[in-house]
Amino acid sequence: MKAKKISVALLALTVLGVTACSNSKQDQASPAVNGSGKQPALAPITLKGMLFGDQPKDLQLVFDEFEKRTKDTLNTKLNIQWNPISDHKQKVKLMMAAGEEMDFVFEADFISLKELVPQGAYAQLDKYFNNDAYPGLKKAFPPEFVESNKRFDGHLYTIPFTQYFYDIPVVYLRKDLREKYGLPPINSYDDLQKFYDKVLENDKGITPLALRGNRGFQEIFQGENPELPNVVVGTGGIPSIIKLSDDLKKVETIVSVGDPASEWAKLPAPYNTPKTAFPHLDKWAEWSKYLEKDVVSQKDDLGYFMSGKAASYYSTLNAFAKDRKKLKDTIPGADLEMFVLKTKVREMKPHAIGVDYVSNNSVAIPATSKNIDRTMKFFDAVFSSRENHDLLEYGIPGKHWEAVGDNQIKLLDEAKNYNFPGYELTWNPSMIRLSTDLDENTKKYYEYSAKPDTYYTPTLKKFKFDNTAVKSETANIASKVDPFTQLLKDGQIKDWEAQMAKLKVEVDALGGEKVNAETKKQIQAYLDKGGK
Repeated sequence: MKAKKISVALLALTVLGVTACSNSKQDQASPAVNGSGKQPALAPITLKGMLFGDQPKDLQLVFDEFEKRTKDTLNTKLNIQWNPISDHKQKVKLMMAAGEEMDFVFEADFISLKELVPQGAYAQLDKYFNNDAYPGLKKAFPPEFVESNKRFDGHLYTIPFTQYFYDIPVVYLRKDLREKYGLPPINSYDDLQKFYDKVLENDKGITPLALRGNRGFQEIFQGENPELPNVVVGTGGIPSIIKLSDDLKKVETIVSVGDPASEWAKLPAPYNTPKTAFPHLDKWAEWSKYLEKDVVSQKDDLGYFMSGKAASYYSTLNAFAKDRKKLKDTIPGADLEMFVLKTKVREMKPHAIGVDYVSNNSVAIPATSKNIDRTMKFFDAVFSSRENHDLLEYGIPGKHWEAVGDNQIKLLDEAKNYNFPGYELTWNPSMIRLSTDLDENTKKYYEYSAKPDTYYTPTLKKFKFDNTAVKSETANIASKVDPFTQLLKDGQIKDWEAQMAKLKVEVDALGGEKVNAETKKQIQAYLDKGGK
């Protein structure tokens, strides 16, 4: 689960609902029993779900097996609509507006969660967790995790999915090419740049680094400045710095690129100039030479890499085993290795990753569903049984995979027909299996990811901006800033400081200072409440 940074002031801040909630239309009751003391058989039901991506080829075989195993307890069939990634957000909104029957949908902040929860679109799910009537959910979702995901008016509106509290960002690269060039393993950005230069020198038809246009460089080169407890970096939109008092109880100032040098001088080094506060922006522009020419339009960076057209791509730790196997199957003699982007994480330092313990991926249940209890019984069954969980996440044992020990998995040849996105339905920290395809170095990073002391919560990590008071301003600012931000993330803007200064003038005219003042006001209120 990737940590999210605080974006402030002149950024396109989105609505985080703090009003309107929706209760489940069904009241939970203890399971009814018949005269014999046994639970009666549940009536047959088909639950409809909406996820995104491509449907795994053997999905129906897996569903048939799941339905057969659970017929005497769940008596439930699944019917899932798979939306293209680019269309899922719109499809969810259209489904809601049309009142289409749906029992669960993939939701997240980057889909419509922050917009639809305040509208009462999703059911409250608090009562199904930490509840003995739902033992699977109680075991798999400890109270602390549930509480951290009660993000809207103190209630839970999702089933949150994660394996680790942070999915470590990496660059995956062709190990076989690195060895062909006679280079040692990549242990620094300098090493990585030498690899890219060798690609340009020796393989003219290969792009050094594949990026998805709407994502860009992301964490590459970010987070290398020293962390200061009273300095918060906002990297979206027009980059900004929030400066708190040394005792972390007061907002002293918010400074954005384009503000006078006298304002930047109030900040501690290296955050006292735009260039030293955001050195990654120069690096993004410099490293644009390693990208394909039309990177802004690239929608399938992984496919581009797997076709042999790129020597590396940006991703996260969780993808290693699957992508390594796919690469080996696709390009004979090819192999995959990774470079961990952030220095503290690369060196496996404690307290290196700041998180809010909120899942980035989840399922929500429309408040209009007539099957809320039955849907939650389904998820309870998934997390009550390792066998049920592993069937849905990995496929049919003996056909798609086989267990190795208590917590490892060997993918079989048929696994390529069943590549299920577990982050949409089945991920949970208590049910992780590590692939036997992992090398020892990668296993160490998984173990590091599982350690509680790897993480910490920065001062403002759980702060959520509510743009209700400045909704029109943030919408207008977003329309102006977002296109610029995409080009910036793709390394297409070399004179970024000068261009941002011009952009800030336009943003201020759209209400940037009003948004800035509201941001400062809300942060101060958050601090006054002890960070709650």
